[in-house]
Amino acid sequence: MADFRRWFTVLAVIAVMAFAASAQVGVGTGSSAGLLTCVATAAGTPEMRPEGFTELAGDIVISCTGGPTYQVGASIPTTNVVVYMQPTVPITSRFLSTNGASEALLIIDEAGSSLQTGVAGAFGPKAPQVLCTTAQQQASGGSACAVVVGTDLGTAGGPYEVALPAPSTSFASAPNVYQGKVGDFGSQSVTFYNVPVLPPATNGVTRTFRITNIRVPVAGTTLNYTLGAFISTSPNQTLPLVSTVINIGVVGPVMTAAVKPISNAFAQCSPQTVALTANLIFTEGFATGFKTRVVPGGASNGIPLNNTGNVTWAAEATNLGPTGNNQNIPGGLYGGFAANTESGFIFPPLTGNAGVSGASYTAGLADYGTRLKAIFTNIPAGLTLYVSTTSASQGTSFIPGGTSVLPYAVLVATNTGEATSDGTAFSPITSTIPGGDSTTALPMWAIALSANSNNQAVAVWEVTNANPGAKDTLSFSVYISYSATSSTTTNPYGLPITDLPLGATVNNVSLSYAPEPGGGTFANTNATQGQVPIPRFYITNIYQGRWITINLCQTTLLYPYVIGISGYDTGIAVANTSMDPFGTVTQTGSCKLYGYGVTYGANNATTAATPVIPGCDSIANPLPGTNCFGGPVTASNPNGYFIPPGTVGVVMASQVLANFQGYVIASCNFWYAHGYAALTDVGLRNLWSSYLALELSPAGIGAHRGSGIETLAH
Repeated sequence: MADFRRWFTVLAVIAVMAFAASAQVGVGTGSSAGLLTCVATAAGTPEMRPEGFTELAGDIVISCTGGPTYQVGASIPTTNVVVYMQPTVPITSRFLSTNGASEALLIIDEAGSSLQTGVAGAFGPKAPQVLCTTAQQQASGGSACAVVVGTDLGTAGGPYEVALPAPSTSFASAPNVYQGKVGDFGSQSVTFYNVPVLPPATNGVTRTFRITNIRVPVAGTTLNYTLGAFISTSPNQTLPLVSTVINIGVVGPVMTAAVKPISNAFAQCSPQTVALTANLIFTEGFATGFKTRVVPGGASNGIPLNNTGNVTWAAEATNLGPTGNNQNIPGGLYGGFAANTESGFIFPPLTGNAGVSGASYTAGLADYGTRLKAIFTNIPAGLTLYVSTTSASQGTSFIPGGTSVLPYAVLVATNTGEATSDGTAFSPITSTIPGGDSTTALPMWAIALSANSNNQAVAVWEVTNANPGAKDTLSFSVYISYSATSSTTTNPYGLPITDLPLGATVNNVSLSYAPEPGGGTFANTNATQGQVPIPRFYITNIYQGRWITINLCQTTLLYPYVIGISGYDTGIAVANTSMDPFGTVTQTGSCKLYGYGVTYGANNATTAATPVIPGCDSIANPLPGTNCFGGPVTASNPNGYFIPPGTVGVVMASQVLANFQGYVIASCNFWYAHGYAALTDVGLRNLWSSYLALELSPAGIGAHRGSGIETLAH
């Protein structure tokens, strides 16, 4: 446990510690350092994501100098250390038991850092990390973790006093890691009970207490919102601390995301085989917004992947063992990656499940790295949606989870709640795309998503590599495939072009961090509790866009003059010429007539143009040629509701546009429609005139603005 932690040089400390100034100690002079004086400072002020419910605050370091010398064998006095969040926010560090015993830890004298000191033996930074749980701290006033005064040279009587386990305890080494309990003094507090305080006494020597693994919710806060901490000790004379609010975190910019269409629109009658349709782009708000689960450690550590697609917890756990790139050095920078991981100070000896059935959680270890989510809506029946399984193709030498700072993420398997529990296999997904190359390491793969009963699908990618020194952007590709189908007024791949309201959110994809309450992993009511997944997020900004636009195959025809008043009539004909010797995809569809002009009534009084004449497939009780526009009766069109390829649909204005005079636009749900009109007086006595209809862009009748689709003609 605690002793006089004497570190030889400032440079040695800076090399491996995130914060050194207040924690460094040198070899004592042997002279008294005066009264015991302690001060609390922030070991760092990390940027926090304004979407986060479980953001890691900076460590707090309490440094003490001076104080009296105790008699060897005497009990070391203890104090309770309470940390309060300012402004008041609940602490969201993971609960490891249902009574609030958490992953928050207090570490005495940077135990386990192996920094060299002037002390002989395994004391101070060279001491093994020995846990005193909350239950032990509170049992019989902390007697289970009691420590007494010794010297660093044992019976030989070294010059420095150190802490030794009391004869009545079972500890081989003095406890120096104390578990925090959340909630005893409000949800914004964490308490460390009966922490021993052995005064440094000797001039030039400093005793340190590092408080780590405090998580807080800052979701919904604004840029530069500052989180503070206030530390209280009781009894205060044991650890005299004149504490003010210290800054342990500041909120940075939000993540941004966007949908970038690759193609403006596809045509429903033109089949596609795995066509790229959009890229989903996520950009972190600041350099450490995207985080890996643990500190990367190359091929044998971190989160290595291979083309079998099965990466187990055992592979990831090598980062925690004695031979791995351990994330259990107090204040360690870990090659500069420390601020770029979702996990904090990982302490394998402390585990629990907080009453969560089947779960086993390790103190400080996050459930996963930063996850990015896309929710696709309005996935039409008959269309297959694919997403890329990685953010980019990095070639055969790239190792996800290694020390590369090239940003990278992989598609992961998701359950109902989008999350895996601590200890569950990390499951990247392999390709099902036709032609996907599964023989080389990590090509750009893609996989089909399955839509649910609401025609929605979710894709979640986990960050395995990130650059802590730059703002990263990750891009994922969206593909589609579908077969050509006959056009009707009900588009099988979305709303028909003429019925599409501007600004409609059909075929939409929304982008966010994951998990978030809407995904089912946790509810807003428990977002600030300590039992739910880490990390977890709130959707502060809505990022969404169209992941596909598939338009009906339409031709729009203009008939400049149509008359159907008494004594005159106009025959309106539409030919479906998609049947030809050139291999054109044949199409079947209907036509809708839009009249623009006047309707004559009694005494030549005029009214507005007649209502739209629908296609016969779109109304109840259709009567082709009477209340709707139809086609000829054939074996493939027995009711005359459509205009099959190679046929002509005809209607008389006097039947469907009685007493009308003006122009007519026909919107036909197939390509290669051509129009013809013939005007005559009744009986063909004195007048006969005919013309070919003009072809227009469908944008004139309500096509989605910006679609770029124009009528195709022979």
